Order: sequence, then structure tokens, then C-alpha cells
Amino acid sequence: MTEYKNWKILQIIPAQGGWKAVHCEGSANAELKISNRAIVCWALVEPAGGSAVGQREVRGIEQNSNDLTVVDDVIDMDEVGDDTDRNQYFLGYNDPEAHKESDYWIKQGNDRFRTEKEKRLAKQRGQAALRVASQEEDRSAHR
Repeated sequence: MTEYKNWKILQIIPAQGGWKAVHCEGSANAELKISNRAIVCWALVEPAGGSAVGQREVRGIEQNSNDLTVVDDVIDMDEVGDDTDRNQYFLGYNDPEAHKESDYWIKQGNDRFRTEKEKRLAKQRGQAALRVASQEEDRSAHR
């Protein structure tokens, strides 16, 4: 299962040709894959529902398989046996005038994967601490 953030589109404007959304994802052999997707148009969006309503931002709209989507991370919710991060992370927009080098995006991708791995490890440590506390609480209750 894949998780997408829900966005409410408030306004759309055309995009100048050449803009790209840059994403990265990992592979089974621990190589970083950088992909560029054309920006079809720009949209003024806000998160749909929840407490974040009213936090507006401009995001690109890109072609993704058979539909158009607001540029964002694509989080794969399925657990994979190995330690491979199967998520696709949005790194930024490649301006047609800037022509950022691939080394720049590889560094951004590696930084993002390191940050996400640290978040996962912290979350796992927190869950482990909760399990230990719960087990100790159960033992105390049985005494």
C-alpha cells in the first residue's frame, strides 16, 4: 500500500517548460536512483482536512503513471524484509535556468536517506522502550 498526502488545489497556473521535480529512491543493492519528472503546471494547495488547513503553498503538478499528482514524497507502507528504503522522496525542483548537476542531487538524496533512516531508528527505539515499559508494568501488576 502506498500513502499519498491529500491536497486541496485552490488555483492552477501554467508552468514554463523545462521545470522538473527531482525524486530519489533506494534500490536493493543500496544504490541511489534519481528521477526527474516534468512539471505540468503549478498549483496553490493546502493540506486537505486535519489541523493543517490554511497552510498554503505552491507545489508542482507532475504526471505519475496514469494520473496527475501534487509533487510530494511517496511513502510505501508495506514492510519489506530487507533494510531497503522503498520510499520515493521529493528533493526539490530543477529550474530550467539553473541546470543543477547530478552530483548536487545525489548529495541531496543521500542526505535525505540518512535523515529518514535516523527517523526510523528513533521511532523503533521509542517503540522498543514502550514495549519494555509495558512488560515491566505487567510484571509489577502480577506481584
